[in-house]
Amino acid sequence: MDIWTGLACVKLNPEIKDVDPFDGGRGAWSNVVAWADSQTEFEKRVRRHAEGMGYILIELDGIQLLETRMSREGYPEELIEMQQAATRQPEDSIWGTLHIWERDESN
Repeated sequence: MDIWTGLACVKLNPEIKDVDPFDGGRGAWSNVVAWADSQTEFEKRVRRHAEGMGYILIELDGIQLLETRMSREGYPEELIEMQQAATRQPEDSIWGTLHIWERDESN
């Protein structure tokens, strides 16, 4: 298994009424890392964990091995701590900062 990474775009599950983690925003995007055997398994794990947090995964872009991502200049520094957390918590997906967007471009 390897640690994979991608950029997750999520919205709140509309069935959840009592919590607003986006503080009125329409959704958020975040870096996410997780252990997986393949890109497909990474996607399944991230989707399952997003749903467990009350989110709907809209898209998952830029999927690649974390090692590859971190070998390039300009990677987000939060990936260092996320890698360490993934090593300690191999069953979880590790989410970075939620960057909230205010508008839904599909409207």
